[in-house]
Amino acid sequence: VVNPDEAANIRLMFEMYAQPTTSYGDITRYFAEQGILFNGKELIRPTLAQMLRNPVYVQADLDVYEFFKSQGTVIVNDAADFTGMNGCYLYQGRDVKPSKKNDLKDQMLVLAPHEGIVPSDIWLTCRKKLMNNMKIQSARKATHTWLAGKIKCGNCGYALMSIFNPSGKQYLRCTKRLDNKSCPGCGKIITSELEAVVYQQMVKKLASYKTLTGRKKAAKANPKVAALQVELAHVDSEIEKLVDSLTGANNVLLSYVNVKIAELDGRKQELLARIAELTVEAISPEQVSQISGYLDTWENVSFDDKRRVVDLMITTIAATSDSLNITWKI
Repeated sequence: VVNPDEAANIRLMFEMYAQPTTSYGDITRYFAEQGILFNGKELIRPTLAQMLRNPVYVQADLDVYEFFKSQGTVIVNDAADFTGMNGCYLYQGRDVKPSKKNDLKDQMLVLAPHEGIVPSDIWLTCRKKLMNNMKIQSARKATHTWLAGKIKCGNCGYALMSIFNPSGKQYLRCTKRLDNKSCPGCGKIITSELEAVVYQQMVKKLASYKTLTGRKKAAKANPKVAALQVELAHVDSEIEKLVDSLTGANNVLLSYVNVKIAELDGRKQELLARIAELTVEAISPEQVSQISGYLDTWENVSFDDKRRVVDLMITTIAATSDSLNITWKI
């Protein structure tokens, strides 16, 4: 249940984004300046985007019903149930591919037992604006640095992004500082210089890795990982069964099922995190040999292959102009 103050802030968020010229940055900066937190944390762009997409806040009426119907969404409730009172839950169906998670086709919409807090016309304006933004940005791909996705601000932990100055020099800026100025930033980091330092560290790391005893032996399957994967498959199966049971369910059952799905999804995230933790060093001798070959001819390696090598070796890179901390996978 959303408290009145939070409800007012959420409505304001939607009202601001419904304005054609308002951006994510405008909203996150405003809330940061006002000291408004969500779940005890500053509002950041990914959280904002997730909230704006979520139909849990909408006062779902026939316009909302027709919108989702036009997108190919599977709607559990009858059109007559969309009275402009309740919010909605949107579930990703089992047949929806992960790459299509922003596509509403074949996802499942069900009316929630709680009341919505955002008028349908405002919510729909925001949702359509988001969909248009996704079409514009869908072809975006990392092109400026092969460290993209790995580099974080050493002060706040937020991602660093590439910026070009008027002279054409490429450097890195903290996205949190760009968002709302609540981080002092990472200082002056020239992208090419950081790439050179990271490359040197990768060469050193691989050299020390290859000298460790036992590394040349193929890693045996970790029984702990196998057990966690079995439990993960069971949890996924239980979630699918619950989603299937939503069809034709009454409000009492819907409320129960939603609670159970939330519990199971929490456990699923724990299992995925634990599996990732146990397999983080699972790199084969063949991969070591391949990485070694790439590092020996780094100047001639393609941009995409450089990114693959970094992804095999590195979890994160926390950087400022004065410090560098690399978290390794090997």
